[in-house]
Amino acid sequence: ASGQALIDWGVHPVITRPSPETIAGIPAVVAAGAPTVKCYLTYRQEGLMVGPGELAAILDALRRSGGMLLVHAEDNDALEKSIARSIAEGRVAPIDHARSRPPGVENAAIARAIEAAREARGRLFIVHMATAEGIDLVAAARAEGVDVRAETCTHYLVFTEDMLARDDGIKWICSPPLRTAAIRDRLWEAVADGRIAQVSSDDAAYSWRAKLMGADRFDLCPNGIPGVEVRLALLHSEGVVKRGLPLTRLVEIAAAAPARLFGLAPRKGGLAPGADADVVLFDPEAEWVMGRDTLHMAPDWSAYEGIRVTGKVLKVWSRGELIVDDGELLGRPGRGRYLRRALE
Repeated sequence: ASGQALIDWGVHPVITRPSPETIAGIPAVVAAGAPTVKCYLTYRQEGLMVGPGELAAILDALRRSGGMLLVHAEDNDALEKSIARSIAEGRVAPIDHARSRPPGVENAAIARAIEAAREARGRLFIVHMATAEGIDLVAAARAEGVDVRAETCTHYLVFTEDMLARDDGIKWICSPPLRTAAIRDRLWEAVADGRIAQVSSDDAAYSWRAKLMGADRFDLCPNGIPGVEVRLALLHSEGVVKRGLPLTRLVEIAAAAPARLFGLAPRKGGLAPGADADVVLFDPEAEWVMGRDTLHMAPDWSAYEGIRVTGKVLKVWSRGELIVDDGELLGRPGRGRYLRRALE
C-alpha cells in the first residue's frame, strides 16, 4: 500500500497457517505496529481455520506482546455438516445459505473463543457478530473479567434474511449470514447501549461476475457485501433518524471506538490538540437514493441499490487536506501514511 494509498492505512494480519514458527513471529508483527491479528474458526477446507490448540497459543503470544485477536466466529464442524446436508437435499438457493448457518453455529464459536481468551488471559475481539445470544455471551464474559469486545456490521443492521429469498438474493450472501428482524432489533439495542462496541462495514468488493458463481448453488458464491462507502449514511439514517440513536453514540461507534480499540487514538478518532485533522463534514438532513450512479465503490453492483437515506457526507479532510468535495475525489494516491499502532 505504501506509495499507493490515498488515506492513512494500517493492517490486521491474518493467520491462516498457524505453525509454531508463525506463532513465534507474532511479537515481531506487534512490534512493527500491527497489534491486531485476525483468525478464522472455520474455512478448514479452504486452509484458513485455526484449531483449538492453536487458538490458545495465539492468544497467549498476543497477550505477552500486547496484541489482540480478532476472531471470525463460526463453528467449522457444525457448519460443514449443515452445508453438506443442505446441498445433498437440493437446498441450494441463497436463502439456504442462511438456513445452513443458523445462529447456534455462530454462538458455539463465540463461546469457544471466549473460553480460550479466559484461559489465556488474552484480549479478544469478535468481528461481524450477528446473533442475539452472541451479545449476551460477550456481555456475561466481560462482567466476569474477560477482556472481550464485539462489533456488528451495517448490513446486519439494515437487512434481514428475507433479502436472500429474492430472485437476486446472491447479493446478500455473506458470513455470518443475515438474520431475522427480531435479531436485527436486538443488535440495534446492543449498539445503542454499548454492549456492541462499534459498527464496521466488513467490506467485500466482489464483482457481480464473481457473485454470479453462486447463482445455482449458494456455497459457490463469494461471501460478502461491498459497504465501506455507505456505512456512515446508513448508521445515521437507520439509527439516528429512525431509531433515535444519539449523535454522540453514532460518533462513538463509527470513529472514536475503532480508533481507541485498535490503537489509533489519540492521533485518530477525535478532534483535539495534537490529533490529525481528519474531519468529515456531514449533512444530517440531506436526502438521497443509494445506487450505482450515486456511489463510488469499485464493484459494478450494490446491495443498497434504491435505498433512500437521510444524511450525506459532503467533505472529507485527511490530516487537514481536503480530499473529497461533494462527491469529487481530490486526494492523490501515495499521500497515505502507514499507521504504526499500539494498544492501550
